[in-house]
Amino acid sequence: MARGRSDGEETKRRITDKAKQLFIQKGYAAVTMNEVCEAAAVSKGSLYHHFSSKDELLLQVSEEDAEQWIAEWDRIRQRLTTTEEQLYALAEHYANDFQNPLVKALEEFSRSRVITDDVFERLLKVSENTSLACRDVLREGMEQGELIAGDLDRLVIIVSSVFEGLSKLYYIDNRETAEKQIWVSEFYRDAVNLLLNGIRAK
Repeated sequence: MARGRSDGEETKRRITDKAKQLFIQKGYAAVTMNEVCEAAAVSKGSLYHHFSSKDELLLQVSEEDAEQWIAEWDRIRQRLTTTEEQLYALAEHYANDFQNPLVKALEEFSRSRVITDDVFERLLKVSENTSLACRDVLREGMEQGELIAGDLDRLVIIVSSVFEGLSKLYYIDNRETAEKQIWVSEFYRDAVNLLLNGIRAK
């Protein structure tokens, strides 16, 4: 029995890995379940045993990607001490993810259909992962007296919105990827400078 569960988990992992590559390469609409079967070397029955639809597959891939983002941030944060260090590092983490092609696939998916309440909740949870990272940093900064005490919920919305809004830079500039990465990172650092001028404890 244990071996059967292990084989099933391995198959599911292979499916999500290959599906992620396809969504990145082609977007949401252009990917077919037949392509996923071929890429993952599984039968259609096996694919539908694990994922009832392409929608479900994209949501699973996106949720795992968000979890990986948080896990990587947790590893980065462990090396830092002050709130300012953490805010600059979090901004850099956002900047490094600004070209995440899965975001574009999710946007395409969201525009292509009427979203059910269940799907909406799952999409909201994916987007909230980054806000939770921001909340932890800001709460700790207030508790340790490094930031001005205030309405935490309000501040989380402001800071996370600034960070997420800067991701739109990807759509308005045609620089090469490496050059654009540096350019975007500078905007994120500038944003943290401006934010700290308003919320740093005196």
